[in-house]
Amino acid sequence: MKTRTITAVILVAIALPVLIFSQYIVYPIALSLLSLGAIFELYRVIGVDRRWLVSVPAYVISVSLPLISYFIPGEMRIVYLLSVAGVVFAYLLYLMCISVFSRGAVAFSKIGEAFVSFTYAVISLTSLSTLRYCDEGMFTVMLVFFAAWGSDVMAYFVGSMFGKHKLIPEISPKKTVEGSIGGVVFAVVLCMAYGFVVSLISDAEVNYISLALSGFVLSIISQVGDLVASLIKRENGVKDYGNLLPGHGGVMDRFDSVFAVATPLLIICLVFPPFK
Repeated sequence: MKTRTITAVILVAIALPVLIFSQYIVYPIALSLLSLGAIFELYRVIGVDRRWLVSVPAYVISVSLPLISYFIPGEMRIVYLLSVAGVVFAYLLYLMCISVFSRGAVAFSKIGEAFVSFTYAVISLTSLSTLRYCDEGMFTVMLVFFAAWGSDVMAYFVGSMFGKHKLIPEISPKKTVEGSIGGVVFAVVLCMAYGFVVSLISDAEVNYISLALSGFVLSIISQVGDLVASLIKRENGVKDYGNLLPGHGGVMDRFDSVFAVATPLLIICLVFPPFK
């Protein structure tokens, strides 16, 4: 627990300056590193990290897209997002060609796992990058971490103290229904409280209904993302995605819920923005 706490403090100490100064290129650089770490860990777990024709293009794309987003002018954001979708589809076609022309050396099932893993990480990090350029972008980006990590922490504490009914023990034996509900309720309250603080320190127009909706939806999605990440580990017989973060595991072990909520929050911001 001590190691886990120390690592968490260090992570916060690194993350806060990156988020506060997210208008500078340090932010997309941090996202590029996260994207690369996530792809590497996912590919290592599913066993395609040493299939260089599969993994190297994924590594290059995962590093490039968040960096490129920094240089895209605001009026071209939609075009950029469509281009990202085009890149993802091009990688799919490339993987299909590898599966065919390798004459069975690379199983199609592995190609499918690689593509799903790649799409999940790349789209999530691209969304996290794009959120910074929405209305009141810095506040919006912070909402990702409040919703995801706030839900995680409260689900753990409520589950530890009051949990009696297992959620999905086949995937995650320690998660409980009570903890899950506690995480959702806390995420809603935390997001609305965060909005109140934002209204005190800035001129931003705060939509509390959108914040409540964001907390509710994002908490559920973050928990599903966490369960999916656990399912991948369980199916591949590994405990953690890596050991980069002592006490936490790898990038995917700590940021899986963050990755899960970035794209849904971007959609919410485009339709019903919490800040203006």
